[in-house]
Amino acid sequence: MGLLLTIIGLTLSLRSNAQNVQVSMDLFYQELSPYGHWYNDPVYGDIWQPSNVGPDFYPYSSNGYWVMTEYGNTWVSDYQWGWAPFHYGRWVHLDRRGWAWVPGYEWGPAWVEWRSGGGYYGWAPMQPSVGIHVNVGLPISLWVFIPSRHIHSRSFHRYWNRGSRNIYNRTTIINNTYIVNNNNYYGGPSRGDIERTTGRRVSVRQVQRAERPGATRV
Repeated sequence: MGLLLTIIGLTLSLRSNAQNVQVSMDLFYQELSPYGHWYNDPVYGDIWQPSNVGPDFYPYSSNGYWVMTEYGNTWVSDYQWGWAPFHYGRWVHLDRRGWAWVPGYEWGPAWVEWRSGGGYYGWAPMQPSVGIHVNVGLPISLWVFIPSRHIHSRSFHRYWNRGSRNIYNRTTIINNTYIVNNNNYYGGPSRGDIERTTGRRVSVRQVQRAERPGATRV
């Protein structure tokens, strides 16, 4: 089954290649099947869609929040299945199906691109086959923006703007990487930048091992 990671003070549902934990398609299929459906897509192959998330579901926005860890800004999901689709693989929006997850085997704090400027931070799910430092010009409609001071608020949803061209045009891409055990992680705005922007100290949570997957608990 492998090991999971937790954050001190939180129970963060992650499995990490950074900790030499092996994941596989069989593991994903076994763990995610109770929470959604698998399909074979002609472009992406095996994909997974969550059930019972509602029509407004949006990856890295619904039912979770951001915290700062040694890996950078890390997505904490409250979904029972959140350990896999938000830290491995990529999300893609399909015309007839909506949001679907394409499995991958490299762990990250969150597979999103980041932007900042004009008093806002923004992020959007990286598309399949896109890696660190690759900017493919994601559609503006995929971007979520919030006032910078709310980046680590658990209620950031109250302040977000989705697909705002006006805000997008006032921001630029962030290419910060964090190095942990000789691995590079794309972690978004730095601790120092967030502290300067918000005027508040940012706590860095430590990632530790846990016994099994599950929803985040505080």
